[in-house]
Amino acid sequence: MSNMAGVTKDQFPEGTTASLEGFTGPNGEMLLGVDFTQEEVDGWNGVKTKPAPVVKVAAAPKAKPAKKKSTKAKKKTVWKTMKSAFE
Repeated sequence: MSNMAGVTKDQFPEGTTASLEGFTGPNGEMLLGVDFTQEEVDGWNGVKTKPAPVVKVAAAPKAKPAKKKSTKAKKKTVWKTMKSAFE
């Protein structure tokens, strides 16, 4: 059960804020010492909580395809083959 059950802002001076230790007046004085949860404090103070950020997992690097022999290397191979055929 919430510690703030039944407590409304009109019961305290304007500018009263909540903390984990209780209610603090507009001049920084402790008005009521009570243990609150962070959710209760945020609700009283009007703080909107942001959803947890989505963590993106980096994709594994793609394997690089095997390097093909260059055209120049192929021409040398063909030339050597033809040359050796006529020797």
